Amino acid sequence: MMYDTMTDIQKQALNTSMFKAYDIRTKSAALTKDLAVRLIHAVGWYLSEVLKVDEVVLGRDARLGAPALMETALDLFTQAGLQVIVNPLQISTCQFYFSCMQHPKAAGIMFTASHNPGMYIGMKLMAPGLQTLAMGSGPDGGIACIREAYCEGKSCNLHTSERKKVLVRRYLDQYIDYSIQLANVEPNTLDGVSLLTDFLCGAAGTEVVEALQSLGAKVRVRNLVPDGKFPAGDPNPIIDESIRPTWDIMRSESFDFGFCYDGDGDRMDVMDSHGSQLTPSFNLSLLIPEIKRFFKEVHAAGFFGNAPWEPHMYYDVKANPLSVVQQASRGIGVHIIRNGHSFIKEALRQNLGNQYLVASEESAHYYMNFPLDLKDYSKGFAATENTLYFTILTAKMWSQNPHLYEAAMQKQQSIYRQREWPCHFFNDEHLQPVVDRVEELFKAQGLKVFKTMEDGNDLDAVLMRSGLPERIDANTNLSGDWLQVAERISRSEEGMARWEVASSSSERLAQAVKDIHSVTDGYVEAKLAEYE
Repeated sequence: MMYDTMTDIQKQALNTSMFKAYDIRTKSAALTKDLAVRLIHAVGWYLSEVLKVDEVVLGRDARLGAPALMETALDLFTQAGLQVIVNPLQISTCQFYFSCMQHPKAAGIMFTASHNPGMYIGMKLMAPGLQTLAMGSGPDGGIACIREAYCEGKSCNLHTSERKKVLVRRYLDQYIDYSIQLANVEPNTLDGVSLLTDFLCGAAGTEVVEALQSLGAKVRVRNLVPDGKFPAGDPNPIIDESIRPTWDIMRSESFDFGFCYDGDGDRMDVMDSHGSQLTPSFNLSLLIPEIKRFFKEVHAAGFFGNAPWEPHMYYDVKANPLSVVQQASRGIGVHIIRNGHSFIKEALRQNLGNQYLVASEESAHYYMNFPLDLKDYSKGFAATENTLYFTILTAKMWSQNPHLYEAAMQKQQSIYRQREWPCHFFNDEHLQPVVDRVEELFKAQGLKVFKTMEDGNDLDAVLMRSGLPERIDANTNLSGDWLQVAERISRSEEGMARWEVASSSSERLAQAVKDIHSVTDGYVEAKLAEYE
């Protein structure tokens, strides 16, 4: 049965809402054993019949629903003629991506639900070459094609007498060495640097702590041991209840700076010695010279042909305008891009030839085109995430240039910001009317509304600005009065709308936040929604 012809009751029975815009994600209780088998069959069919691969890399994080789902995949995939390369232990998503870089002709599946609470499970999927699969993106529509196969009940062609191999491979040491070498860091670079780290019982602790300690840092660890029950709270560093104890330790004890990570380790929040967050956009602005240095070598090696050296990057819809100006002042072209890890990585992958190098999201994701081989760029690049690399590079730059980070913090604190907050609506029918009402409210106040990127594609968000131009560059003057409001409907979470506000004045910030709440509070009071 085709998805579009199914009734709501049929969709609910098959839990088709787990097929999100950028991955597959659902509550573990909603993915029964029968549905899990049906799902793995549909994914296996897609790998064999659409991608036509004969090899797949599997990884998982610490969450409790991952082992059983991985075991089902191991069993069915090997019967379906797919050789499986797997690390059965919990690893970060970024270490998994590195594993896939060692097998670029293979497909890849990471069993994770990222920063969601422990009762969730899901998959991040990739085609060969680390091409991220998303809804409508990838061969034959990517996740949309898998959803159709799932609804139709398509199965792998099983050959129980001709099972393929399961190859156990661990790439922890290679991943650490690669990340250190790419960051151009010497063994004693972090000697005497005192760091506070919090892994929220997720999967990134081993690689991060081992790498930082090998470089001489003194590392205080919190919630290091992976635990899928997530006893420290939801594994998301923007959740105040989860991360507040670490911020308090940073404020009460003596550390140079610190890092916080989410459940699967692909988010890296940076905090200064006073327990304040340095936003990813400001942090990336300070890393750009080192990233440019590396890619200048790539350019000199002839990878970009005869094209002149002209690097570019993407910035998040929610990025602080001051940080965008600072990024552009580093001699790199800055271009706004919609949210969504799959979309951003695909844009970097497609535009590598035009020297698009790096991107970040204010949710603490960092992306880059990473070389498959540090000694031979002709082997190609993978547009992906490597939080360990950005951790090491940040630690290097902060320890060597603390004055630059102090200046960045002062600049960041010179504006007023309400970090992105969510409102969860219990019925999706309320989402679009709510964001439309907020948009009309600010439009009536004279804010300009932007909904497309520079290339005309959908921004998948609403960006509203007063006192700011549509395109920000190194010459943009931000000395006047300005306001920026970003709103979006989350594509990876059910029933979730999100807002972030930044302004040159505390009064305009407070009023803008109040205006948004004037719309959403009514839904919360009517028990149609809740703030999370």
